[in-house]
Amino acid sequence: MGLASFARTVVTTVIGIVSLNLFVLGAASSGALVLPVGKKKKQARLQAQSELWDLSTQPLPGFHHKFFEAADGVNLHYVEGGDTSPSAPLVIFIHGFPDSWFVWHHQLSAPAIQQKAHLIAVDLPGYGGSDAFPRATATAILTSLASFIISQKEKKTCESCILVTHDWGSIVGFRLASEVGFLFTRCIILNALHPSLALENMTRATSSASRMLQTYVRNPTNFALIRSAFRSMKPLLTQLKCSYYVSVFLLPLPLARQLYKMGDFWFLRVLSKISKFSNEEVYLASSFGPSKSEADGYPASILARDNVNKRADDKIAYYRDNLALGKWKKPENIQLIAAASDTNSGFTGLLEQKEGSFKCPVTIVYGARDTAFHRRFCFEGLEEYLLPSKGKIGKSYLVCFPRSGHWPMVPSPGRESVDMLIESELEGIDGEDMKEKVWAVDKDVKFEIEK
Repeated sequence: MGLASFARTVVTTVIGIVSLNLFVLGAASSGALVLPVGKKKKQARLQAQSELWDLSTQPLPGFHHKFFEAADGVNLHYVEGGDTSPSAPLVIFIHGFPDSWFVWHHQLSAPAIQQKAHLIAVDLPGYGGSDAFPRATATAILTSLASFIISQKEKKTCESCILVTHDWGSIVGFRLASEVGFLFTRCIILNALHPSLALENMTRATSSASRMLQTYVRNPTNFALIRSAFRSMKPLLTQLKCSYYVSVFLLPLPLARQLYKMGDFWFLRVLSKISKFSNEEVYLASSFGPSKSEADGYPASILARDNVNKRADDKIAYYRDNLALGKWKKPENIQLIAAASDTNSGFTGLLEQKEGSFKCPVTIVYGARDTAFHRRFCFEGLEEYLLPSKGKIGKSYLVCFPRSGHWPMVPSPGRESVDMLIESELEGIDGEDMKEKVWAVDKDVKFEIEK
C-alpha cells in the first residue's frame, strides 16, 4: 500500500468512526436503542412481508413473482405484469439501497403505464428475493443484470426497451447505458452520479488545486492561490460532505453493519421518513425480503439472509466492492452482441468517444432537495457524455424536480412526473411535447440540459 493510499484509508476510517458515533447518538436520542419493538409493529411487519414476498399470491394486482438464473447459478427475483404480450414495449425497473422491487409500486400500478407496456421490476443481487454474489464486483453485478435484460428482450417482437433506475440501480444504469446502451431505447436514471463523470470532476479539481498549491509554495505571499485552490476543491469537498454516511459502510464489517441494524433498524426507519413512504413497516418489509415463512420457493441462500448480519453485508457490499468504477469483464456472448450492434449501427471505432459516454438517449433526474448529491460536482461536464440526438427525437436531458428529495418516484408530485417521463417514451413523444406532459403535473420541473 502506497503512502497516498494509506493516508486515504486512515482519513476514511476516522471520518467513518466519527460518522458512526454521530448516528449512534441520533439513534440514542430517539430512544431507538432502548425502546423494545412493540408486538403490533412486529405483526404488521410480518404481515407486510407475507403480502409482498409470498410466492403463492400476487405481490400487486396483476403481477406475479418470477426468477431468472444468471451467471454462476445466481437467481434473480423479479415481479412482472402489465401487457406481457410479445409485441408490447418493455420497461425494466432497478431499485437502489436499501430497497427492493417494491419501491416502484406506484409506477407499476399506474394504469396508463400498465396498459402500454410489459413491466418488470428486478431485485438487485443480494437484495429482496435475489441471490447474492460472494462479492458485488462490476463483472458479477453488471453481467447478471445485462444477461437478465437480454433474456427478457429475446422474448419480445417489440424492440423498445426502457430502463428506469434509482440510487445504486442508477449507478448500474449509468454503466449499462455507457457500455451496452444498444439494449435500450432510453434510460431514465434517478438520483445518482455517473461514475466516469464524477471521477473526471474529482481528478480535475484535485489536479487544479495541486498545481495552485505548488505555485503557492514558490510564492508564499500570494494568498489568492490558496483561495483559488479552495474554490477548485469546493464542489468535491461539498460532495464528500453530502456522502459522509458512505464512510461508515467502508469501515471493517463488524462496525459497518451497525448503521444498518442498530436500534431495530433505526437507519432504515429514518430513510422511510425521508422517502415519504406511507407505511414504515411496509417499507421495512420491502427492504428485508422474504422471512422464513415465505422462503419456500426462493433460492436457498435467502434463508441465510434471515440473519441480520448477512442481510447487512449483502446490501453494503455495493459500497465496498468497487461496483461503480471496477472494470467489467464482459462474457463472450455480451461482447459478440456488442460487436454486432456496433456493426449494424455503422460505428467503425474511428471516432474517439470519452470513456463513459452514453450509447443511448438518457433522461437523468435529480431532486433539488436530495441532500446526498451536489449538483455542480455530479453534473458539470455532463453534455460531453450525452449521445447527440437525431432531429426532434432521441434527445437526452438533465431534469431537476424542485420539490423532490432522494426518492422522487415515491411522493407527489415527483412520482407523477416520473410517470409522465415513462409514458412519453412509450408514446414516442419527445422535446417540447414531452415537457408539456411533465409540466402538466409539475410546472416547476426544470429541464436544465437538453442535447
